[in-house]
Formats: sequence, C-alpha cells, structure tokens
Amino acid sequence: MVIVMGTAKFVPGEIDRIAVDLAAQLAATRAEDGCEAYNFARDVLDPDMLHIAERWRDGDALNAHSTAPHMATFGGVIAAAKLLSISVRSYDGDTVRTLIGE
Repeated sequence: MVIVMGTAKFVPGEIDRIAVDLAAQLAATRAEDGCEAYNFARDVLDPDMLHIAERWRDGDALNAHSTAPHMATFGGVIAAAKLLSISVRSYDGDTVRTLIGE
C-alpha cells in the first residue's frame, strides 16, 4: 500500500476558479485501477489551503496514475494556477490500525 499526503496553498479565490478541474481530476483518478482513495479537502481554518490524501494498492498503481492522460491535463491546470506552495509526499505502508470507528 502507498499513502500520498500533501498540501497546496493557493492565492485567495483560486480554488474556486479551478473547482471544476479539481472535480474532473477526482472522478478520473477514482476510476483508476489500484486507486483505493483519492481526496481533496479545503482546510477549515484556511480556505485557500487544499489537503491532498490518496491511498494506492501498490507502487505500480501509483506509477500508472502518474502517466495517465488526465494527469497531463491536471498538471497543466496546476502549472497555470496561482499557487503559493505545494508539498506532496508518498509513504509506504503495510500496517493498518483502526483508531476510531469500524
């Protein structure tokens, strides 16, 4: 299993401007083989901060995602966006432990 976590800080209003592109990216990625979770979320305290959370079956699935056609499109959206900072990292994980809930 591979976990991807990140944040992207945009100028005010930019997340709203690219919201349709974000939704298209979510839909296309969630349909990929090996994608177990793929989410964007706005920070409750900072509406210009986007949190990124992904879970992939394995490294091969994540690698295939990086070369998917919709990733090139989304890369163009992000390159053109008014972005102040971005940090996205992957983590290998083999152990799952429930902290709350099921």
